Amino acid sequence: MENPTPEDPILHPEEEFGETQEEVQDKPSYTVMSGIQTVLSIALVMATLLTLWNPRKFLGTPNLSALIRAESAQNILEENSAAESTIDHIGILAGHWQDDPGEVCADGLTEMDVNLNTANRIAQLLTEMGYQVDIFPEFDLALLNYHSAAFVAVYSGSCADSPLPPSGFKVGTSLTAQNPEIVNNLAICVSEAYQEKTRLPFRYEVLNPDHPSYHIFRDIHIETPAILIETGSLKTDRTILTNQAETVAEGIVSGILCFLDLQSGDGQ
Repeated sequence: MENPTPEDPILHPEEEFGETQEEVQDKPSYTVMSGIQTVLSIALVMATLLTLWNPRKFLGTPNLSALIRAESAQNILEENSAAESTIDHIGILAGHWQDDPGEVCADGLTEMDVNLNTANRIAQLLTEMGYQVDIFPEFDLALLNYHSAAFVAVYSGSCADSPLPPSGFKVGTSLTAQNPEIVNNLAICVSEAYQEKTRLPFRYEVLNPDHPSYHIFRDIHIETPAILIETGSLKTDRTILTNQAETVAEGIVSGILCFLDLQSGDGQ
């Protein structure tokens, strides 16, 4: 082994690792407690940072309370919009149309034809006044949950020769009406206006579930005011139903307008 030259320093073991023995002895040893303290310190710093940084503010998103209020306001707007959309809608059903002829007279005149003629005249008059009118056949899927300001189902009476049916018209309502007072207003308005126009006798009828047209009141929206009018006998009142069909339509339209005025408060 060669002797070290003066230029080569002699290294002691502790100097190889850059620390003296005294420095190693003075350095504190790592403990579990110090590790826990370190972790807790880091967690405390992170929690503080997360508290100061609000992601909703950073991203500009509303909080839960604001979302609930916004959804509630949207629901109210949609309900109001739906209610407003029904104000100028009137539903008219032409009894027996697209189903069966209904009453049939000896000369071939059918109740369906008379009802459809009346319904079309009603629709024309109301449309000219700015209302939107929906005409329905006896059975139509569009009747399901149909919502409008008023609904009138148009029918005609018997065309029998014997016994001779009495002259007059009748108005019927349903026992299942959600809003009986409003429906009653519609029945009264149409009855009075129709009688004034046609001078026909009047009688009122509460329809029972066995009535062939009961499905109408069950099909439409529960809050739609609806009545059924039998405009007169195809035998006894045939002249007014056929030759004065415009008068028949005007009587029903006047009743509907009376009802709408009541609902809007103009008729009070």
